[in-house]
Amino acid sequence: MKILTAAQMGEVDRLTTERYLIPSILLMENAGRRCAEELAGAVPGINGKRVVILCGRGNNGGDGFVAARYLALGGARPDIFLFASPESLTGDARTNFLIAEAMRLPIQALPDAEAIAGRFAAASAPEADVIIDALFGTGLARPISADFLPVLNWAERASSRAFVMAVDIPSGLMADSPEISGPVIKANLTVTFSAFKLAHILPPAADCAGKIVLAPIGSPDALFDDKAYLWNLTDKEHIRRVLPPRPRNAHKGSFGHVYVAAGSAEKSGAAFMAAAAALRAGAGLVTLWLPEGLRGSVAGKFPELMTEFLPETGAGTFAHYGAERLIERLGEADALVLGPGMTTEHSTRNFIHELVAGSPVPVILDADGLNAFAPLREPFENKNGQPVTLTPHPGEMARLTGETVADVERRRVETALGVAARHRAWVTLKGSRTLIAAPDGELFINTTGNPGMATGGSGDILAGIMGRFAAAWKLRCAGDRGSFSEYLAAAVYLHGLAGDLAARGGSEESLVATDMLEYLPAAFREILNS
Repeated sequence: MKILTAAQMGEVDRLTTERYLIPSILLMENAGRRCAEELAGAVPGINGKRVVILCGRGNNGGDGFVAARYLALGGARPDIFLFASPESLTGDARTNFLIAEAMRLPIQALPDAEAIAGRFAAASAPEADVIIDALFGTGLARPISADFLPVLNWAERASSRAFVMAVDIPSGLMADSPEISGPVIKANLTVTFSAFKLAHILPPAADCAGKIVLAPIGSPDALFDDKAYLWNLTDKEHIRRVLPPRPRNAHKGSFGHVYVAAGSAEKSGAAFMAAAAALRAGAGLVTLWLPEGLRGSVAGKFPELMTEFLPETGAGTFAHYGAERLIERLGEADALVLGPGMTTEHSTRNFIHELVAGSPVPVILDADGLNAFAPLREPFENKNGQPVTLTPHPGEMARLTGETVADVERRRVETALGVAARHRAWVTLKGSRTLIAAPDGELFINTTGNPGMATGGSGDILAGIMGRFAAAWKLRCAGDRGSFSEYLAAAVYLHGLAGDLAARGGSEESLVATDMLEYLPAAFREILNS
């Protein structure tokens, strides 16, 4: 599902009319009608409610006029406030204003700051059970001016008892940014059109939108297939598309062999969780590579896992001279998960560097695998042309980039895309709305997951699931690096969905990482049966 910028959305609207001859006024008609329908569904008994519609001078206001007309035709009595002079309206917005006027819908024009302040002063402000915010649309490029503060302040006060619906986007938000740079009308429901915008998806802006409904209004699907539209919202349809089929004549080699190199004397749990997650996510075979000193710790723990052992340092970590043997054996594998619980001991860092450079299969670099490259200096160079994936949480990303955690969190999209482009790697920046960024600028935003997953081991589980999907990519479309992001996005979505199901079955407070292993089958079932 595409996420478009304001400019791209404008391009889609223009091409809908120019290429497919669909009149722009029909798009406005469909948008306003869908708003009225969604509002009627969200507010029972709306015909008996006091509905105040705030309309600006542009197309957003035009959508508001259409919504008012449909509400009136359904028996409601909307009150329209136009924040412009009627003479200033143009195009489709003017046409729908004239229709509303001809229908004798109540319209009050407030053409200037003095009129706005007078009408929305506390003593004279209208009463409202429902507010429709059609003031500013996705074209807003700067904070709302002080002229509109009286109505914004009124809406904030009224929202304690009134239901607020935003048309396309809450007024005050800028479509292309998750930041809040000025006053905003906070909505209970936002009805947006044709495609999501970044402000709908990422907090803190998204927190102002309430429930978001995506309403098609007539633009043909083919317009959204433009290869220049690189940002996506991961959904269930996407996961079904990339899940490897399981034909009747399949065998264990059909679903990939994942190697997991992880663990150390003090951190064996991370290795076992990553390897178990790769198995539970559907890999046909998983081999767990451990330091020699852990040989006695694996007996009977995971009978489905194969285990191999490599030389270790005096500290019980991987020794660098074991990398050559592992690289030789990687010809048997389809993906390598590298890093959980490995520590940052000097010899181990060299071991990690050699594997990333020499692996003949895709590499999922997690935890101490990331720390081995902090701070990032050069692009990742794999001599076999295999994709390298970084999986940092914000703290790890801050170490990689030299920024603060606050900087990373404030500029998540820019940070993930920037690191991916500069260092020629795929980046999975974990957290609320995990991001998957590719070197070419492609971006997937994840919508599953919950705060209960902020627990030790959750990242190890994700690394294992990603290893399984990287192996599926290697088997199915290794020549198409452009599709690699889709497989990573599927892994992230399933990981979050398993966490959501685990929280639903228990609680966020008591969630532990291995709960996600338990609920992965239910996550697959929900995807495949939906």
